Amino acid sequence: MADNAKHRIDTWTALMPNHTVAAVNLLTPSLGAAAAASAIGLGIASQMWGFWAGAFAGAFDLNSKTAEAGAPRVAADVDDLKTIIRGKTAAAPAKRLQVPVEPQVVSVETAIAAKLAPAVTTGADDLKLIAGIGPKLEQVLNGMGISTYAQIAGWTADEIAKVDDELKFGGRIVRDDWVGQANRLMGKP
Repeated sequence: MADNAKHRIDTWTALMPNHTVAAVNLLTPSLGAAAAASAIGLGIASQMWGFWAGAFAGAFDLNSKTAEAGAPRVAADVDDLKTIIRGKTAAAPAKRLQVPVEPQVVSVETAIAAKLAPAVTTGADDLKLIAGIGPKLEQVLNGMGISTYAQIAGWTADEIAKVDDELKFGGRIVRDDWVGQANRLMGKP
């Protein structure tokens, strides 16, 4: 054995005891697998870091751009709707629909009861009682000069089309039968 050891002096195994030299070949695949797993793990970790850092930088850039603009960015549909509503209420006197209102016959008892009752009504009806009209739409309609059931009940087909077009409802007024509902709320069949 001493002769064999002299021949292996130039190799790295010469520093190891002779009985462990054969075991070195058994450790090589395990060490390689550990090194490969470490490299893969570091690669995945660096990718995840890149995703996180990119998302953070993107959010920061978006926040900076929004702050520079002075107002938070909202969807175009919301902006368009606000413009329509504000435009309708600002231009309401010019675009009011003129619908003739029939004079109502009032009995003496009703007139006396109305005189004695506190005046809390403004002359406008609660348009929200018509299915399809909510609080916001009631405000828009009031801004257009429409505030009573009689006005809606007296709409012609052209007036319905005009209001439907202005509100961009696509026929919703006819589908929900606003005119019929207004007539029923006024006590007419």
